[in-house]
Amino acid sequence: MSCADSIASLLADARFTSRFTKVRPSALDCAEPIVVTEGPFARESRQAEEERRTVAVTVMVVREVVADAEAVATAAELAVRRADWEPYADAGAFRIVGIDTAAPAFKERDSSGRYVWSFDVTCTVVRAL
Repeated sequence: MSCADSIASLLADARFTSRFTKVRPSALDCAEPIVVTEGPFARESRQAEEERRTVAVTVMVVREVVADAEAVATAAELAVRRADWEPYADAGAFRIVGIDTAAPAFKERDSSGRYVWSFDVTCTVVRAL
């Protein structure tokens, strides 16, 4: 499991449908997905028994109508920001100990003409050494 998987699970429990991790499906496979991708880890500190890192996770909301993309992205960011993280803290070898979200913003219009709004989630994670 990864941080992206943890956020996708949270969104599933918050009743957001058509979630994907790692790749954005074509419009033929899913017309209006929510795609959760994860960037590389960046170590912040290392101590004798643990290391603390951050990872950037991007949540992209793809919709046919720009107002729908904005509304769903805003609702998803609110769900992530207000969530009780304890049930979603396990991210494989790491444990999520904190999050910070950025406000949703228009990202692009994809090759299918759909509107993409996105927001970033910065996850602080700890790994026992």
